[in-house]
Amino acid sequence: MIPGSKKSAFTLHNVFQYVALAAKHVRLMALLLCFTFMVGLTYYVFARPVYFSRSIVRVDYLALPMDTDKLYRDGQYNTIATQLIAPHILLRTAKRLGANVGTTELARKYIFKIRAGLTADKNIEVQVWPGSPDWAYRWTETMVEEFLADRQEKRVANKNHLIKGYSEELKEVIGKLDQQFSEKLDFENQQDFTRSLILINSISDLPRRLTNVQVRLDELGRVRVRLEDSNLDAIARLSLISSADKADTQLKIGQIIDAPTPEPIPGGAKEPKRVAESRIVVPDIVETPHAWDKLAQEQQQLKGQIEEAARIYLPGHRKMVELNKRLTSINDQLEAEVEVAGTRFDLQYQELLNQKHELEGKLPEYQELTKKHSKLLSQLAIFDLSRLPYDTYLADMKKQINAVEFAGEKERFNLKYAGLVEIRDDPVSPNRLKIALFALAAGLALAAGIPFLIEYLDHTMTNVDEIESTFRLRGLGVVPQSHGTDLIANTDPDDTPGHSLIENFRVIRTNMLSMGMLTKPPHVVMVTSAVPKEGKTVVSSNLAASFALTGARTLLLDTDLRRGRLHRLFGYRKDPGLSNVLLKQNTLDEALRPTSHENLTILSAGSHLPSGTELLGSPDFVELMKELRSRFERIVIDTPPVLGLSETSILQGHVDGVLFVIWTGHTPKSGVQSAIEMLRANGANFYGFVLNRLDLNAAQNYYQYYYYSHEYYYQRAIESA
Repeated sequence: MIPGSKKSAFTLHNVFQYVALAAKHVRLMALLLCFTFMVGLTYYVFARPVYFSRSIVRVDYLALPMDTDKLYRDGQYNTIATQLIAPHILLRTAKRLGANVGTTELARKYIFKIRAGLTADKNIEVQVWPGSPDWAYRWTETMVEEFLADRQEKRVANKNHLIKGYSEELKEVIGKLDQQFSEKLDFENQQDFTRSLILINSISDLPRRLTNVQVRLDELGRVRVRLEDSNLDAIARLSLISSADKADTQLKIGQIIDAPTPEPIPGGAKEPKRVAESRIVVPDIVETPHAWDKLAQEQQQLKGQIEEAARIYLPGHRKMVELNKRLTSINDQLEAEVEVAGTRFDLQYQELLNQKHELEGKLPEYQELTKKHSKLLSQLAIFDLSRLPYDTYLADMKKQINAVEFAGEKERFNLKYAGLVEIRDDPVSPNRLKIALFALAAGLALAAGIPFLIEYLDHTMTNVDEIESTFRLRGLGVVPQSHGTDLIANTDPDDTPGHSLIENFRVIRTNMLSMGMLTKPPHVVMVTSAVPKEGKTVVSSNLAASFALTGARTLLLDTDLRRGRLHRLFGYRKDPGLSNVLLKQNTLDEALRPTSHENLTILSAGSHLPSGTELLGSPDFVELMKELRSRFERIVIDTPPVLGLSETSILQGHVDGVLFVIWTGHTPKSGVQSAIEMLRANGANFYGFVLNRLDLNAAQNYYQYYYYSHEYYYQRAIESA
């Protein structure tokens, strides 16, 4: 490792971690590798041999003029390959080859895998993995034959079934259709639909006729207005009247025209009472239109002759008198024509008025009949909607029967076996190389994954860096695994293992003093843990002994009044102790006991009491702590565990800081977190934590905590010598 290279150090550290992890689980990894190879060997010995063949089946498509896919499920190119390897086809093929078995047994003993797919030229490629070389040769050809036979059998059966079913349904539909027709006739008879239809047809053109009459009246009315002009001569009047004549309004001889009763004069004025008159159309009235054309021509000729004669003769001349007399005669005839035409025009106008009044009188009847007929039509439509469309069903059934009859035995796809493309006489499975590679890969995966899984599922605390980053506490040091009664005070300094323990607690002591400079000097230190049996008593004893080695007057105080055992480490009885002093049974001087280590004094828990919590919270304990602070430079308090007990919370106000003990690989992470959160909630000042009972002989710990190991201190001792 290059000094100063952080990346290289990090990489080498990771390598050491992986090497340590592998060394920790090396036997498990070897066992997993052996297990996978054993499984592969077992499979190779007992697995059935599998052969392989690949064949081509040519597909000829017949385009039928009628779509029968829904009837016979002829299939399409994208489904014919799937239908070829359907389970029932496989069973038929196996039976023909001599294996009358079920689907499960066929897949387990005879055909292990089969595939069929379309090629680029719309043929089918079949791949078979049978358990017999003979089946590898014969399977595909036999399967094609059975497939075609099965389709033909099903088409014939479907044809017979469909025709039979359609015939029965056809009879039923015809009966339903007749029943519906009878019900409809009964409904129409009940509603008198026929009579209503006749009436509405007889009067259905009333609006049209009324519209035509009104249009004709408007035309005649405009002519009447123009006829009132006095400046018009007879020819102009006759021309206007002729323009109003139409065939549909011509009068007929013998027709009687009733004149209407005069309407009241607006304003209340009265006129002489007039009796309504009726006139009969005579031949003179209905002369052919334009009979006056000849008179008009003669009038024009006479006017021309008179103008020419006036140039020659005087007005009293016989010739002029004769011409004027003839002109007067013609004018009289034209006036007579005007009178006849006017009479005919008035009769036509009056006839139209009479028709209008008659048609308007029929409007209420027309509206009533129309409303009634519309209601009947609506009821009939509702009646038709409530009926099933059996006529449509009948047409569809006839169409289906025709399709069945036409294409009942015609095959849309014609399959023909084209031969083998590839055949393997030697088994393709089991393959020794593949099994070996698979076993090796699986073994390596298991050997690499399971140790990591075990470490991942391990929720205990083993790494100082991890604990520091997780709980934001400083790691003051580690304590190697040793006998539970190993004490600095009882260890020969020249003994190498004892010397390493001394160095461990020197590191812890030094780190604690440096933390005290940042927060609060460690005059009174509480040593605690999350759960029992984590070694806090041994740690507190050795820490107190380490302080005593500096020459400071040190007191080791056991506050576990329920089950304190600090006195056993030093070979004393449990009382007199702290409980006896608080109960006024002994004095403090009687309870304080010296040890074999210089400057180290202990105060045991004394008589075990179930109600020790109340004594630690009493004013007497406050006074006692004041006196102990005045007598000793360092006080190390061994307390009960945090979780489940209240002593540590009570003692927070009497100490300067807390040293937290964690048993390596034993204390659960959740317990450590709960304990630290509880202490912080009570205002604890943490100096840090100690990782206790660390096994430096384990490979992963040896590489990570080499500087705490026996070899390191032993080597340093030799170098110092």
